[in-house]
Amino acid sequence: MRRDLDNLELVTLRAFAVMLLRGSVNGTVLPYATVLLIEAGLAPALLGPLAAIAAIITLLTAPAWGRLGDRHGRRRVLAVAFLVAAPIAAAHATGIVAVIAVAYLAWAGISSSFIPLTDSLVLARLHGDRSRFARVRVGASGMYMVVVVAIGVLVSATALRWAAPGVVGTVLCLLATGVLLARLRGEFLTGRGAAVPGETGLVAGIVAGVRRNRSFLVGLAMVFCGSNAPAIFTGPRVAEVGGTGWEIGLAIAAGTLVELPAFLSLPWLLRAYGGQRMFLAGGLVLGVAGLTTALAPTPGLLIAARLLFGAGYAWVVLPSLAAISAAAAPGEHAASAALHFASQAGGTLLVALAGLPLVAATGSVAAVLAAAAVVAPVGAILGIRAWPKAASPAAPDASAGALA
Repeated sequence: MRRDLDNLELVTLRAFAVMLLRGSVNGTVLPYATVLLIEAGLAPALLGPLAAIAAIITLLTAPAWGRLGDRHGRRRVLAVAFLVAAPIAAAHATGIVAVIAVAYLAWAGISSSFIPLTDSLVLARLHGDRSRFARVRVGASGMYMVVVVAIGVLVSATALRWAAPGVVGTVLCLLATGVLLARLRGEFLTGRGAAVPGETGLVAGIVAGVRRNRSFLVGLAMVFCGSNAPAIFTGPRVAEVGGTGWEIGLAIAAGTLVELPAFLSLPWLLRAYGGQRMFLAGGLVLGVAGLTTALAPTPGLLIAARLLFGAGYAWVVLPSLAAISAAAAPGEHAASAALHFASQAGGTLLVALAGLPLVAATGSVAAVLAAAAVVAPVGAILGIRAWPKAASPAAPDASAGALA
């Protein structure tokens, strides 16, 4: 018994380390990408179409990465993704607008592997334990915040200036690759750690996952529309109501700050109220946060809305991810997690396609924030009505241990 507990703690520690790697890399070029483009000379009006294209790329690539992870081993595919991401991150440091624009789109394709493969890997290693996963997931949010702030300091206080995100991103991508390869060394030598190829091909496996959960994924995309609109437009909204640069930065960071205690308290909430109720509550909270962001007359109230947003986001992410992973067919767990992540990109695409005309028509970002706030609770209701059914315990994923 003691040995089992020691092994579980070791697995949890390693899972936490993987989350730290993910959070560190995600905190490099992505949070600064739009600023890098503008600093390099891109017209702000082109950011919307570019973001829409990036969302489409994510929608297409995330399920493909997941399926590859199921077929060839999640850790192996993740190591390859981090390695390929290193030169893409370096391109963000060039200061050349065309190069950065291409790198921005390429990063959308490569980074779509980070979250679903990591989440699927960690869930498999923790045997679906949502409580441990929630606590481990804190590492990703915490490290993301640390890296974002550290890069901000480098931009402001060193000669790197706006090359800092690309330089730090390159170093961290290579570091993450090295850590994963060191862990994989024994698997490369013994041949262990790769999944047994399934009978279905890449496209067929993705289509099967979409068909199995299509109504749920539509509802999930609507919920993420309600979370992504504030993530995109909170900064401009703070500026509209007369906020300072400091208040804009505080409002943007506030959501991630609350994710940490929200994830830590989530295991107790899940035990007390269940995943579907917490998912619905998260959708409603996102709706309230979005409406508050749209209508708030002061920067202080906008910051408070972002704090509320962080809790709502945590409450929808983990229950929905656990549900779609539990319902996955044998050998399709990473692909299902990737479809979950692709639905987040779908929410971004909804915001880009519907939100930009609203901004153009009204001259304010408040309209798109209000619209997304209405969509989120509707999506949450649709999601719980189409909640994925857990796979039969008689047909476990035989490759779960090997994949991890």
